[in-house]
Amino acid sequence: MADREARKPRFSSVEQLIDWMIDGARPSADAREIITGICEGLAGLDVGIDRFMLFIYTLHPNLLGTRFRWIRGEAVDVGHAKIGQFSEEEYTANPLPHVVEDQVTIRRQLERADCPEDYNIIGELREQGFTDYIALPLIFTTGETHACTWSSAQEGGFSDREIDILKRINAPLARLTETYMLRLNAAVLLSTYVGRNSGTLIRDGKVHRGDGEEITAVILFVDLKNFTRLSNEIAGSELVSLLNDTFDHLVPSVTRRGGEVLKFMGDGFFAIFPYADDGELAEKAAAAMDAVDEGAEALSKDALGDSVSFRAAIHSGTFHYGNIGGADRLDFTAIGPPVNYTARLLSAATDLGCDKVVSTEIASRVEGRCENAGTADLKGFAGKQTIWRF
Repeated sequence: MADREARKPRFSSVEQLIDWMIDGARPSADAREIITGICEGLAGLDVGIDRFMLFIYTLHPNLLGTRFRWIRGEAVDVGHAKIGQFSEEEYTANPLPHVVEDQVTIRRQLERADCPEDYNIIGELREQGFTDYIALPLIFTTGETHACTWSSAQEGGFSDREIDILKRINAPLARLTETYMLRLNAAVLLSTYVGRNSGTLIRDGKVHRGDGEEITAVILFVDLKNFTRLSNEIAGSELVSLLNDTFDHLVPSVTRRGGEVLKFMGDGFFAIFPYADDGELAEKAAAAMDAVDEGAEALSKDALGDSVSFRAAIHSGTFHYGNIGGADRLDFTAIGPPVNYTARLLSAATDLGCDKVVSTEIASRVEGRCENAGTADLKGFAGKQTIWRF
C-alpha cells in the first residue's frame, strides 16, 4: 500500500498533468491506477470533480461495454453491460448514445431552474447531491468514439476555468483510452478465439512456427451424436443456433472447473485441464468427469436435450502446445500421442455404444467411478485397448 501511495503522481499544474497523460501515464499499470491518477490529480489542482465515469464499447462476445467509475474518496470500480441488457427506451433515455453517435458535448447545470429534464440521469444525479454534469466524446484516431462524464457536487457547479480544464485534458484522455482499448480488445479476442492460456502465450510473443511448450493435462474431447443427420435435416442458421445453445450447456461446466476449451471442431470441442504432477492428476481427472456429468444434466433439463445428446472421451498425458501452420497462417493447438489417443477413444465410444468413456490411465485415478466397457482397436496404437465408461 505504501509503495502504491508513493507511486501516485503529483501535479503542480494542468500542463504537468497533461504531459504525464501524453507520456502514457507511466508508471501506472492498469486502467484503475490511471483513472485515479487523473481524477486525484485534477482534485489536487482545485478542479471540483466529485464523480467521473468512463464508458467504452468492447469487442467481447457477451458484453456491450465496460464502465469505470471514480467517486471522490472511493476506489475506482468497474462494471460491465451485457449485450441486450438495455431496452430501446433505456438506451435513448441515456445521454451517452447521443454523445457517441453525434460526437457532441452535453452539459446539464443541475441547480438551474431551466435545466432540461431530458435524460433519466439528471434527476438521479440531483437526488445524489450533484450540481453539474458534463458528458464529453472521446474520439479515437480512427474516428471511433466512446464517452466520459464529469460531475460536481460543489455549489454553483463547474466554473468556466474547470470546464476549460476538463476539455483540455479530453484529447490526451482519448489517446490513453484508445491505447487501453487496443490492449484490452487484443487480450479479449485472443482469449475468445484461441483460449485463455493460448492467448496469453501469443500475447507474450509466441507467434513463430514451432513456438510453444510441452504441457501435461487431462484431455477432454466432446462431440454431438447423430450430427450428420441433424445437419441434413435443418438449415445452416438453425444448426449454428443449435450448436451454440448446446455448447452453452456444456462449456461453462468445463471452465468452472479450471478447464480451457482449446478448439471448437464443428460439432464438438477439445478441452484441457492442466496439472503439475501425478498428485494433481486425480483431481483434474475428476474435474473433467464432473464437467461432463454436469453438462449432461444441464442439457437433459432443457427442451434441447430431447433432440441433442453428446459423447465424451477423457485421457491424459504430455503433448506439445503451440504454433503449427504454413507461411503466415498459423494455428495455436495441441499435438501429440495423448491427443491422438483421446480422439481415437471418442471413436471407440460409438462402437461400444457408450456416451462417456475414459482411458485406463484416467480410470485408475478415480477409483469407483468407472466400469469396464470392453476393448477396442484404436488406430495407430498397438494391441487391444481397454475402454472404461462412467
